[in-house]
Amino acid sequence: MWPPATSEKLVELGHDALCVEDAGLAGADDEVVYEHAVAQRRVVVTENFGDFSLLLERRLAAAQPSAPVVFVREASFPRRGRLADHLARALDAWAAEHPEPYVGAYWV
Repeated sequence: MWPPATSEKLVELGHDALCVEDAGLAGADDEVVYEHAVAQRRVVVTENFGDFSLLLERRLAAAQPSAPVVFVREASFPRRGRLADHLARALDAWAAEHPEPYVGAYWV
């Protein structure tokens, strides 16, 4: 859902980041993407609050392994280009504040 350049910018900033295309999950169901994140011990970054909040809630209620989810509103960023740069900087700052994020929901 985010420009693939976002993960490239995050890698430049020293993070182990990849987009769904890099993971071979472009167009995959949200549950498949989330399961991949859990298996790889990754953080999900998405604007899709409706689906991912339910996935997270359902898995936590069932005491299943889960992954942190960072929700981002595109409207929070400047409308004029460079979304990947702005988002990567915001996520870099979030990661600095949360070096060991607990499983749950976050907002950037």
